[in-house]
Amino acid sequence: MGYNIGEVTGYDGGPSDWTLDVDLSDPSVTMVTGDFDVVSLISGESVGEADSYSITQFSANFDTYTNNFVLNPDGSFSFDIDRQAVFQSGSDQTISFTILGTSGGNSDDDTVTFTLLICVARGTAVQTDRGEIPVEKLGAGDSVRTLDDGFQKIRWVGSRAVSAKELEANPNLRPVRISSGALGDGKPVRDLVVSPQHRVLVCDWRAQLFMGQDEVLVPAKALVDGKSIYVDCSVDEVEYFHILFDGHQVIFTNGAATESFHPADYSLSAVSSETRSELLELFPDIENEAGFGATARPVARVQEARLLSGGQSTW
Repeated sequence: MGYNIGEVTGYDGGPSDWTLDVDLSDPSVTMVTGDFDVVSLISGESVGEADSYSITQFSANFDTYTNNFVLNPDGSFSFDIDRQAVFQSGSDQTISFTILGTSGGNSDDDTVTFTLLICVARGTAVQTDRGEIPVEKLGAGDSVRTLDDGFQKIRWVGSRAVSAKELEANPNLRPVRISSGALGDGKPVRDLVVSPQHRVLVCDWRAQLFMGQDEVLVPAKALVDGKSIYVDCSVDEVEYFHILFDGHQVIFTNGAATESFHPADYSLSAVSSETRSELLELFPDIENEAGFGATARPVARVQEARLLSGGQSTW
């Protein structure tokens, strides 16, 4: 069987086992939808619907992080993501289900695994008024160079360490390595390691051609080409850092233009009570509907970003 998944940002696997990412850094991603069909193993093309579809197994945590699962007779399905539950867990979560399709005297099981993803890594050099400083050495009050507003003071720095055990269990947590010069004009000046969903500024002809914008922020994983930009499987563990300013900014990390942390409205109820109190003390207005404000540049969703990368992304 095959499938078409909406609101999901990549897939790999085989005829019976599929793994997909759901990037919750985009606040608009609240639902997963899909459609199972019978697919010829010879041609790889859909040959129509199965006679019946049924779920044979959900992962033990499926109900914890989802709501309103529906499987229709034609093989289409949908479920809502409990974003608050995922963020309150403090880490990315992996859920799955197995579906049985029956057609005539034949049947087939498919297992679909979703990683629910919730920015730069330790050692990344950030341009400041004191020169390049490793991100882990920065703190509130330090002045960082921004693309639009000169030097801006950091209001908050957060981090999250991902252990070797977590990386082994959830390969989709592995960082993306952007090789020196991969973004053009010698950028980054050194290899840049970021989380898959961390957004990078793209400002060449592709942004204008495909999105009508001179500059676009693109998730790193959408730029993966397996050559100069690739998933780094060599690291045993990684620590991601978030730098927050009074507004969303484009900053310079290892010489490349990337985004600062943007606390979307949904994140407040999802973070720890200690972090929530700290952010609300700094930014009381983010509880309001307007939230933190606009992003520094238009943001390309992964599907759009694949056009920018020539469709080469393997995520």
